[in-house]
Amino acid sequence: MKWGKRRVNYEFIYEGQFLIIKLSGTAGVNERLLVKKYLTPYLVQSCQKVIVNLKGLDETGEVNIIGVLNTIKKEFQLLGGEVKLCSLKPELYHYFQGNRLDPIFDIGQSIEQIKLSFKERGNAV
Repeated sequence: MKWGKRRVNYEFIYEGQFLIIKLSGTAGVNERLLVKKYLTPYLVQSCQKVIVNLKGLDETGEVNIIGVLNTIKKEFQLLGGEVKLCSLKPELYHYFQGNRLDPIFDIGQSIEQIKLSFKERGNAV
């Protein structure tokens, strides 16, 4: 933590068939390079449904958090998993919309809404 800057904090929680990743803090310039180190213990074939909760993220660092989210999504997709986002602050959601990133990421209001969307999709297949 150089120069007293706060970084992203990662909290990994298993809830049944879901892996919930809670992000908080501020994404620094090199955060996308650091995220894989935190993900490695959780990159397992059996984890197919991943929810990234962005409720605790600071408003700054939108550009940097995109790199983090892309890395998380890519790593789990390589294992056949699916990643969905929830609890975006309005500023971050508008950033996604303004930069046409909202179609790339499946975004929901809450963890419960995302869990339901996974279940609905699973029943439709």
